[in-house]
Amino acid sequence: MEPSSDTAPRILILEPDQKIRSTLLRFAVKGWHGAAVQSMSSSLEEVLSDGERLRSFDVLLVGCDFAKDGTANNTTLRSLRALAADPSNPAVILLTRKGSEYTAVQSIKSGAFDYIPKELLGREQVVSAIQRAMLHRKGNLAGRDGNVRGALRLFGYDMRRVLATHENVSVHVAFSAERGKEVVLKVLHRGRGALARDENFARFVDEFKMLYDIDDPAVAEIYDFRVTSLYCYIAMEYFARGHLGSKLTQPLPAPEALRHTAEIAHALAIIHAAGIVHRDLKPGNIMLRDNGSVALIDFGISHALNGGPVGNPAAISGTPYYMSPEQARGEPTDERTDLYALGVILYQMLTGEKLYVGDTTQAILDQHSHAPLPRLAPQLGANQPLLDRLLAKDAAARLANARELIEAIERIPPPPAPAVEPEQTQRLLTG
Repeated sequence: MEPSSDTAPRILILEPDQKIRSTLLRFAVKGWHGAAVQSMSSSLEEVLSDGERLRSFDVLLVGCDFAKDGTANNTTLRSLRALAADPSNPAVILLTRKGSEYTAVQSIKSGAFDYIPKELLGREQVVSAIQRAMLHRKGNLAGRDGNVRGALRLFGYDMRRVLATHENVSVHVAFSAERGKEVVLKVLHRGRGALARDENFARFVDEFKMLYDIDDPAVAEIYDFRVTSLYCYIAMEYFARGHLGSKLTQPLPAPEALRHTAEIAHALAIIHAAGIVHRDLKPGNIMLRDNGSVALIDFGISHALNGGPVGNPAAISGTPYYMSPEQARGEPTDERTDLYALGVILYQMLTGEKLYVGDTTQAILDQHSHAPLPRLAPQLGANQPLLDRLLAKDAAARLANARELIEAIERIPPPPAPAVEPEQTQRLLTG
């Protein structure tokens, strides 16, 4: 059965061999009525600079010869990584020569949608790969403006908008018919392999177990966890007020900053008591409730305090701006790592600026390990001793736990009341 014309793709063939180009052109034209197909002998590297033209196609069929270079540094794979960095670019199907299992893995890791050895090239295989690439691209395009109706369907949920996407994981706001309110759906889009070999699925399960076992307002409430033939998803609490980062466009008053810090410390005390280190504490992962309390989200790189890993506890994972020195060096982490991140957040709340900035990730990480701690302005000086304890380069010199932090905040004297001029006093007394 021929594919219908309303799904006819726009295909660009990049292949140096004229005979193979003609064969691919014939496959595509016969595979779809109305298909728009262009064929060139150019390499992917040569056409990469014309982004507007590339985005006019749905699928690229790209010839790749591994005879001279079968490493991840192959020029086609380098160009592929640059192209795949922009999700609006077309899907790429590599047609390879002299490849191996290693080059196949490197190709997929570099962003290829599919990998077909030229000696196995056939009409059915090429048309099938293009059809799957079109479906994949349609889903990506549908989610780009935040409207995913029709692109993702989960029973009982009306998909409203996309919050984030990364690799094969997407986060959505959806209306739950069962609960009568909006929820957040964290969705793993399943591939063709076994879930047992999918690292993202392992993280999904670990995160669900952690959040479900904690069962405290300190973390987002979990409503549902399901695995279907196409997706694995977690349904959890939606926070209409958003996250703390939305409030940090300017400095907060010191009392408000300390109040938020105490609330976050309370949440950390709960998860630390459950044996969990968050390891990616940042404003975007601190959600705000209407009653003023906070809830922590995104435990994807957390690990257990008792040594049972969730992911790899020694790996360098997290957000550079909020990463502790020991975390930046890939050393073992504990609850004091989260306290360091909270110290960075407190500094940002008080000053409206990030603690350290740099042109590269490594430059920021180096400052966490070696740069002196910036001093607060004199009017904020009462908070400096607390920051010094939270942001000590040596974890042993920090506050030991979140409870100590809460007690330290309670000991900070309130800021002095603004001075009242004599004339103002007289006006107040006389009305």
